[in-house]
Parts: sequence; structure tokens; C-alpha cells
Amino acid sequence: MKQKWLILTLVSILACAPMTANLDAWATDRKGFQKSPSTKLAPKKRKTTLPSSGKSSKGQKVKPNLPVQTGFFIPPGANTLGTHAALYAAYASDVGALSINTIQSGPALTLATERVARHLNSDRLALGIVAYGAAWAATNDQFVTEVRKLDAQIGREALITKLRTEIAFARTLRGGEQAAQTAARALTADAKSIQNQSSGFKQAAYDWQKLRWAMASTMDAKVRNNALRKLTPPAPVTETALALSALPEATLGPQTTQARTIAISDSVRLASQAARDGVVLSEPIRAWSPIDRMVSLAALSALGGPIDRKEDTEALMRDPRLVSCVNSSRLNMQMCNAATKQPYERSYCLAEHPLGEIAICMAKTVR
Repeated sequence: MKQKWLILTLVSILACAPMTANLDAWATDRKGFQKSPSTKLAPKKRKTTLPSSGKSSKGQKVKPNLPVQTGFFIPPGANTLGTHAALYAAYASDVGALSINTIQSGPALTLATERVARHLNSDRLALGIVAYGAAWAATNDQFVTEVRKLDAQIGREALITKLRTEIAFARTLRGGEQAAQTAARALTADAKSIQNQSSGFKQAAYDWQKLRWAMASTMDAKVRNNALRKLTPPAPVTETALALSALPEATLGPQTTQARTIAISDSVRLASQAARDGVVLSEPIRAWSPIDRMVSLAALSALGGPIDRKEDTEALMRDPRLVSCVNSSRLNMQMCNAATKQPYERSYCLAEHPLGEIAICMAKTVR
């Protein structure tokens, strides 16, 4: 009996030997696969895909860095709301000045890219977008009048506290919904204009592959990326900050709705009044959105809050989602730029991040 069991055991061992060898071989291959430098697992986050010219280029890693922190200067006579709106006006001006036809060399493209991308190196651009929308919301005279009536009833301090703690409150006042829609149309129209610029430079990334200067490989990606990360956002233009600080206050003389509209339109020329009027809001503006912050800021402006309540004003301007969106655009731009070797690729980076992503950030304020 014992001999029979010994024989069966020996047969089983011999039968399993090939299987064990196969498993060992599979494990060895799998270990080699994991260590192979040519094999990468799919990233969890979406990666930027540069337009292909039939040639491959190896990207460089970029370490995330914090936004450039610079002193924030408020020009004499201006307030924090108007000054932040002027920051957005500066970004809009640089976007509007972009011209594909004037770019005929790699250095010219680098300069155009840096001029727009520098605005991303501070989260105050996100605050500027909200401040700009608030300036438009403040053009609704019925809303401004209603805010001042409520101020007389419950007192300035109580009203400011309510605006801070209940972001959606201001939109419930008479004229509040109209003020919200005015801001939403202005931001949507500007976002479409920025997106048009983005589409133009994205197409150029393909068209320029026919040009020698755009196909010339360079090895200066690291230098360009370091320069991009160190760019300082421009200071707000004093005249623009003053013009936007006067809304809806009458410190510079009585102003009608038309005068306010002209002042804002002169500061930001990305979209025409006809384009703003033509925007159709397909869905209701969601509650507790950045648009609600803009309406609350317009109410605060009607009380003179941006002049003596800087902390309250900045708190209302700082929408976490919008700040995160702008910061994401900055990091994506740095990673995209670091991966480029040829100028036409940099056109794609410009289109995709400091233009396209910011346009998306602005469009999302409504939804």
C-alpha cells in the first residue's frame, strides 16, 4: 500500500513540473515587463497630445510649482474690485492682440506665448474674472437701487454680513436675476472670443508643419520652460482700474447704465455688445455658482464695500473652483511646453492651455 502511494506521489510531481516551469517563465517575463523602460502604464490624468508630424519627441518632466506671488498694488483712487477687474482686462488685451499672421519665426511664437501665459502665474486672474463679471452685474440700476434700499432698512454691516455668508442671496433681490444674466452673457461672449483664438492657433499647429522655421528642432525646452515659470503677471493698468472702480459708485460723477456699459466695454474689447446680447443661456444659472459671487460683489460695490472692506471683497471674489481651474491651466501649459521640440508644437500648447482652458474655465462659471 505504501509503495502504491509513493508511486502516485512521484507521478503527480513529474506531471506538475512542466506547469511549474511555465509559471516561473511567466513570472520572469512579467518582472522584466514591469522594469522595461520602454513600457509605461496609462496615466490616470489626461495628457496633452501634441499634433503629430510623423516624428517622435520625448517629453521632459515638470515639477509642479506654486503660483508666482507678487505684491498686489492698488492704484490711488482705485479699489480692490476694480483693480482685479483690470487684471482680467490686461489678459483680455493680450489675447485680443494675438495675430497668427504676424508670427513668422520660433522666437516670435515664444514671445506671443509668454505674453499670454504670464497671466496664469498668479491665481488673481481667477479673481479678476469674477470681478469683471461683477462690474457687468452692477450695470443693472434696478438691482443697485434695491440693494441701497435694503441697506437703509437693515444697515450696512448686517447686509455685508449676509452677502458674505449667503452667496446666493443677492440674486434673489429685485433685478438680481437680470444682473446675473448680464454677467453671464458677458463672460460667455468673451469665452467664445478666446476660444476662437484658441481654434486659430490649434489649426496653425498643423498648417505650420509645412514651414521650415516651424519644423526646426530646438533643444531649448528647459530654458524656455524655466523662463515661462518665472514670468511675472503684469500690474493692473491704473486708468482701467480707476474706470472699473467707479462702478456703480458715483465718486467720479453721476453715471447712467449706458455710461457704465461704455466704461466696461472700453476696458475689455474681446466681444461686442451685439455678441453679448446674442448669447442665449440654454440653462438656468445654477445656484451658488461664480455668477452668484459676481452679483454679491455688485451689491457690495453698491454699498461702497470694495473701498473700505477689502477682505470681504477678496473673499467674495475667490471662487475655489475657478482658482483651481486657472492653476490647472498653468501647470498644463508648463508640462506641454516642456515636451515640445519644434515651434509648431508650441502653437498647440498656446491654443490648448492659456487660451482654450481659460475659455472653458469662464464658460463653466454659468453651469
